[in-house]
Amino acid sequence: MGSITDLTIDGYPVLETKSSVVDEVMTIFRESDKRVLVRKISDRNSLVWGEPDPGDKEIQETAVVYRCETAKVIDRLNIMGFTMRRVQKDFEKIRKSEIDKFASWASEGEPDWFWKDWEFYKKLTFEDYSKALQEVLTKGLRSWSIDNEAKATLDPVIRHIIEDNEDFLFGFFCSDIRSFLRLACELVPPTSEVVQDITELISAGYYSEDELVCQNSINALTAGHPENSLRIILTEGSMDAEILRESLSLLYPHLSEFYSFLDFPSSRSQGGAGSLVNIIKAFAGAGITNRIIAIFDNDAAAFDARRSLVAIQVPPNIAICNYPNLATLEEYPTVGPGGLVALDVNGLAASIELYLGQDVLADTKGRFPVQWKGFVEPLGKYQGEVMHKAKIHSAFREKLRRCKSSPEQIAAADWTGLRAIFDVIFHAFD
Repeated sequence: MGSITDLTIDGYPVLETKSSVVDEVMTIFRESDKRVLVRKISDRNSLVWGEPDPGDKEIQETAVVYRCETAKVIDRLNIMGFTMRRVQKDFEKIRKSEIDKFASWASEGEPDWFWKDWEFYKKLTFEDYSKALQEVLTKGLRSWSIDNEAKATLDPVIRHIIEDNEDFLFGFFCSDIRSFLRLACELVPPTSEVVQDITELISAGYYSEDELVCQNSINALTAGHPENSLRIILTEGSMDAEILRESLSLLYPHLSEFYSFLDFPSSRSQGGAGSLVNIIKAFAGAGITNRIIAIFDNDAAAFDARRSLVAIQVPPNIAICNYPNLATLEEYPTVGPGGLVALDVNGLAASIELYLGQDVLADTKGRFPVQWKGFVEPLGKYQGEVMHKAKIHSAFREKLRRCKSSPEQIAAADWTGLRAIFDVIFHAFD
């Protein structure tokens, strides 16, 4: 018969499978989300198991679950490419395909047996479905808990969702189950949880308690599928990679395992914008299917180097971007022939150091200035570089150390620049 594993979102069972997990579903988790705990039988989800027998209420069991906060699952699905924009686009595409299928059948004979579904699909909108699904999730509506008389009075879209549907989970049109999960997560409180309970599968011997169920699922899917594999971040140099790697782990720990950085020391790769351009060209020619984010400095040298990429066809799995403009850099101290002058250094001298926070960019004498180095003739702009980089790096590493040892200090530190960079990275494929 097989044992059941269930996936719940905010306590509502959205998927029940026998004998094994669904690999695509497990990509929203990581092994760090795994929990082994002792619970009472009465603590099982009643929407899955029903109310426990009175004699079983005090019986305990060892439960094994993967659980993650819904807001973090949304972040993970977004960086896998399952944005709300994609979800709606997928819904409309599949809905139209179903309507066209019915139209084709109707041209071949009497459409009486599918006429009702055909008309329903024509009128169904993404907004109506989303509103109805939210009510289903919020009220915990399940088909078996509602008698036929009450079911007849329900909104037709709600009835469509809770009734058995052989072709689509909860009657939602999509080509990947993660599109449905992304929508469902959007409709519940961000502080709720998404939980995959594999207790029964372990009890039945399908998995062992220490088995890496999540990681094994991901490994089974990664070949040739960029949504499931690590996103590779390419930077201009080893310091950029180090700073972004450490900051990602600190500020967005739930996303850190979704990204990989080019290891400059191990690969003996040279730094600089020109070197990054060469790496992009090599990756583009190699046919690598991973999603790759190449992020340049926000300076004249980077924009000059990027000009050579215009002549090549960069595949859609490679996103090319720059560090973003910052308001704090619009009037930044610079040193040139005219002395110390405050200028807008966005696009001219904004290397990673200028994004590390105002709390590391200054000493008792003020902010470390940018020094103008040379004129980039093709762009008609000057290239600059912030002075005292070693001091900035040292101060930033101390800030990292302090915040890692005392996480409550994260909120007090200035992460504005780095969060702006990560916002670019997280939305690189929007």
